[in-house]
Amino acid sequence: MKKLITKGFFLLMLFLSCAIQAQEMEVKGMVTDLAEVPLSGASITIKGTSKGVVADFDGNYSINTSKGDVLIFSYLGYLSQEIQVNDNSTINAKLEEDAALLEEVVVVGFGIQKKANVTGATGSVDMEDILANRPITNPIEAIQGTIPGLQITTNSGQPGASGLGINIRGTTSINGGSPLILMNNVPVSVDDINPQDVQSITVLKDASATSIYGARAAFGVILITTKTPATDQPIKFNYSSTFSFLYPEDIPDKASTYSFINAINDWGTNPFWTGQDIPAWVGFLDEYQEDPSSYPLGYAEFNGLRYPLADTDLIGEWINDLGFTQIHNFDFSGGGEKTSYRISAGFSDEDGIIITRNDSFKKYNVNASLTSKLTSKLTSTTNIIYRNSTRRTPLGSYSNSISFNPYTPARGNHIFEDGTEVPYDTPANRELLKVAPKILNDNIRFFQKLDFNLAKGLNLIGEYTFEKKNLTRTTSDNQILTVNPERFVLNAVDPVNTFFRKENTQTNYNALNFYGKYDKGIGKHNFSILAGVNSEENSFESFDAQRNNLINVDLPSLSGATGAQTTDDSYGEWSVLGYFGRLNYNFAEKYFLEVSGRYDGSSRFPEGNRFGFFPSFSGGWHLGRESFMKSIGFLSSLKLRGSWGEIGNQNTPSLYPAVPGLGITDYGDTGTINWLNEETGTRYSTLLLPNLVSSTFTWETVQTLNLGFDAAFFKNRLSTSFDWFNRKTLDMLAPGSELPGILGAAAPLENVADLESQGWELGISWNDKIGEFSYNIGATLYDYNSKITKFDNPAGLLSQYYVGQELGEIWGYTTDGYYTVDDFEPGTLNEDPNSPNYLTGGTLKAGIPYWEGRTQNPGDIKYIDQDGDGIITDGNNTLEDSGDRTIIGNSTRNYQYGFFGNFKYKNFDFSFLANGVGKRDVYVNNRVRFPYLDEFSVVYKSQLDYWTPDNRDAFFPRNYPLGGVNYGISRSTQTKYMINGAYLRIKNLTFGYSLPTDILKKNGIDKLRLYIAGENLFSFNDYPDGINTELATQGSGGIYPFIKSYSIGLNLTF
Repeated sequence: MKKLITKGFFLLMLFLSCAIQAQEMEVKGMVTDLAEVPLSGASITIKGTSKGVVADFDGNYSINTSKGDVLIFSYLGYLSQEIQVNDNSTINAKLEEDAALLEEVVVVGFGIQKKANVTGATGSVDMEDILANRPITNPIEAIQGTIPGLQITTNSGQPGASGLGINIRGTTSINGGSPLILMNNVPVSVDDINPQDVQSITVLKDASATSIYGARAAFGVILITTKTPATDQPIKFNYSSTFSFLYPEDIPDKASTYSFINAINDWGTNPFWTGQDIPAWVGFLDEYQEDPSSYPLGYAEFNGLRYPLADTDLIGEWINDLGFTQIHNFDFSGGGEKTSYRISAGFSDEDGIIITRNDSFKKYNVNASLTSKLTSKLTSTTNIIYRNSTRRTPLGSYSNSISFNPYTPARGNHIFEDGTEVPYDTPANRELLKVAPKILNDNIRFFQKLDFNLAKGLNLIGEYTFEKKNLTRTTSDNQILTVNPERFVLNAVDPVNTFFRKENTQTNYNALNFYGKYDKGIGKHNFSILAGVNSEENSFESFDAQRNNLINVDLPSLSGATGAQTTDDSYGEWSVLGYFGRLNYNFAEKYFLEVSGRYDGSSRFPEGNRFGFFPSFSGGWHLGRESFMKSIGFLSSLKLRGSWGEIGNQNTPSLYPAVPGLGITDYGDTGTINWLNEETGTRYSTLLLPNLVSSTFTWETVQTLNLGFDAAFFKNRLSTSFDWFNRKTLDMLAPGSELPGILGAAAPLENVADLESQGWELGISWNDKIGEFSYNIGATLYDYNSKITKFDNPAGLLSQYYVGQELGEIWGYTTDGYYTVDDFEPGTLNEDPNSPNYLTGGTLKAGIPYWEGRTQNPGDIKYIDQDGDGIITDGNNTLEDSGDRTIIGNSTRNYQYGFFGNFKYKNFDFSFLANGVGKRDVYVNNRVRFPYLDEFSVVYKSQLDYWTPDNRDAFFPRNYPLGGVNYGISRSTQTKYMINGAYLRIKNLTFGYSLPTDILKKNGIDKLRLYIAGENLFSFNDYPDGINTELATQGSGGIYPFIKSYSIGLNLTF
């Protein structure tokens, strides 16, 4: 019976499968656009299945399907179309271009415009895909390498360290400055913005795009658009989390104690700065290398001094190989016909790579938005942002860990002869024994907007913003008794010097925008008019107090101290007032004209010079919409653009440059310049002479000419844009003509300097879809240079700006190898290999250039004698007489580029981002770069290839004891040690997987995506060990290291 049932079931299945096969049919056809142009690569899929095909080059396709199935025809940039299969075996589909793409808009000053109609130089990024993949806490960081003309550099990898270096189109003024970052038309700190709240970022680059914002827009504008609630949408929840593991990059590798002391010995240093006899130390080390058991404690004692012999790992004991960051974000949004809302909350917790609880940064963000249609004509938008953060910074700095000697104890105590144990003063011990500084930030921002539709096309808009920031910093010193870890002696401490210090700064900011917009179309003529007023006021007040002699060092406070108390305060304020307007006109959406202007006033300038008018003009021609261009089948669009405009720059060195300042001497009873009462012997704080100020200085004026085009090809799959710009910064503030020395004061700032910059930008991208595989890839490239065209420097001093100077110039000597034995007269050198003065003291042959006032030896750097006088000098340090120095490089980051891409196949996605610099010269002169830069310098492994009589082809020259007659001359800025600053960095790689929606829907989940990502993964460069390509400045070499991270995360919507 069982066999019979089995056979029957098998026959039934066979019958059904045959019936199904009988219903299958082949459907053929062509996919075209409305003009019947074939759409090569169009996707044809059977709805509800993963079965599909791709149209060939001529748009033809063939697919096996069944009657009743629904075919989905889709193509990038076009609306999808669904057609049900009937008895017809031929189905042709005509797809319509997606109007939403054609009407894509970008954010501009106080409004939006169709992207196709923009005539200024702008760049924008939709943040949805970028931020979903990146474990970052700063939204600007995410767009590095994606917009040409935008330069972003990192100042530090330390948790909570504020300040990315942000620059648009290079140097605008010798007085510095940074782009204006706006949210809701009001300046904002990017540290206050949760990246998950950002919808898009737009960069305005030329004067026509930025002039509407006036006083602070001279350096470009970055517009941040936040996510807004949608109307008629049921409540929706989003949650995302990221867990990142952090690793330090470019940690310099110290030489061993043996190599370090032998190097010091080779350089003739004796005694060491801590008193040890170097030759004796070398002897102890040789014995220890031969038999470590000969000195079981790891050091020798001689003449009352300790001679360390064993290596320690202070870097490893202080710097962890693994830091950790977690980021959590949650939001919900929804709305009805008249009211919509969105509320989000974020939390980030960064633990750095230093082994301490004090290398950390925690931040909480809350963002609440409410949009209400109060009447049929009046709409209200309210937004509140709150941010709270706590930053703790280590007492033991990263610089300490890499600069202490290789034998310095990492932790633990020093044991004296009487058995007393006292902790070493090392970075790790400081964290255990002392109280670390703490910085608290508490910021709140309120924004209210009312939009009144007065008539058709006419709207009046009022915006008010209030922001309050509060910063509190606490520091203390508990004067713990410690031992100097290099001298092995007690550090002086005094309980009277214990202290607690508290600083508080409060900032209040108010901004009011009131403007009207009118849009009108008359036939093919389209007009848009904008006019309004902008007012901003900012004030801050800071107060700090310190009191010494803590009663209980474990409970530091001002009230818990009995010693001297000092207090200080400061106050400042500024305001700007601007009237602005803009007129846009286009004919048939082919010919465009835009005129804008702003009348701006700033409190920073003297009365009578506070206001200035700054106009701009731009135009465009949609050449691709002309009838004579229609025959070019591969061309989708082509627009030519041009603009010219002026912007005022108010970036003065201080808030009150027009007010003479009176300095105060505050050096107590020991101040030598304080007024002395000879009868009592007491010195008093006094006022210094006021500095000179000009009563006529005013705005710097930035004029920009911009020419560019935007083009798209192959049905908008290939897009490209190009811009060339010329920017002139006129009347920059700089010291005026030199004053007579008898006056005793420096020349005041006046509008006496000019700067000119030229550059170009290129952006290109390709978007396509082949079946279920879609992708977009892109690249950016830009370059610029800046030159001084006016500066009051009649002497041509190289220590000042001068006419014709290209910013970033590096002046130095041209290296001609080392002096060799053959450069000296025979028999004049000390040729005794056992002498400490071996190969020194010789006489150079005639015609060999030498350094004036020094005695050259083999192994010293030899420089080319540029002026032919036989002596190496820097002349008078002027353009006319620069001695033997010439321009040997330029530190400007030329040919900055970026590559990016996103790929999706079914439920899988992959993205990458890379950026770099094509040409740059970098000269680093710090302890990490050069051996024995000063007497406290440690030696790194990368510095061990130095010249000796037995190593004459070394990379580094002969070295000398600190203060020696030849010390330092071989380190002068020169061609030999110029670094090729070009690099390529793989900034981000992300791989993600989205769970199938049919599974998720059953559990009430709309979307669940899991991903893994890497940040700052690889770098290809010629930089020396311990020096990073992206850090904005290398400083002394002790900057907190750059961070590489690996992350896992999820995005959930329900």
